[in-house]
Amino acid sequence: MEKFFIDERFTRVRSKNSSREALEKWRNLCGIVKNPKRRFRFTANLSKRDEADAMRRTNQEKLRVAYLVSIAAIQLTQEVSQGDYVVPEDVKAEGFQICAKELGSIVEGHDIKKLQHHGGVNGLAGKLSASITDWLSNDTNLLNKRKKIYGINKFTESEARSFWVFVWEAVRKYRRR
Repeated sequence: MEKFFIDERFTRVRSKNSSREALEKWRNLCGIVKNPKRRFRFTANLSKRDEADAMRRTNQEKLRVAYLVSIAAIQLTQEVSQGDYVVPEDVKAEGFQICAKELGSIVEGHDIKKLQHHGGVNGLAGKLSASITDWLSNDTNLLNKRKKIYGINKFTESEARSFWVFVWEAVRKYRRR
């Protein structure tokens, strides 16, 4: 009886990395066994493999769609941001070619593409009526125009506190715990 089951048909099935066809043949040939769960305990479960492959394919498809959507969104935002910049009329009237909001968006977003769109540092200097070597002119009329359009670059300073104020605050915080 053993010779009937152990012949050349079963020697093709390896314990690891065997093909799907070989595993299916093995399961079909050993279809009538006393305890199939015990018999096929270490044999690959082909239905689980199919489920895993299907899940992998659906995940790949979802990732592919998400990637394509993100690429489309990036291209759309680049086209919108690189569109023709329109200088506001009040800025044009004062003799400048870029407004404070556009400058702020370049600085806050660290947007190199916008900077290059405006001609780099030299282009911005020209649009701000400034020179890279001489900086700003000392003409009060021009300085007042700049203050009117771009505002002043001034930060409010907090009042000076003594060392004992810091000690007092630290003691109060320590007592609150």
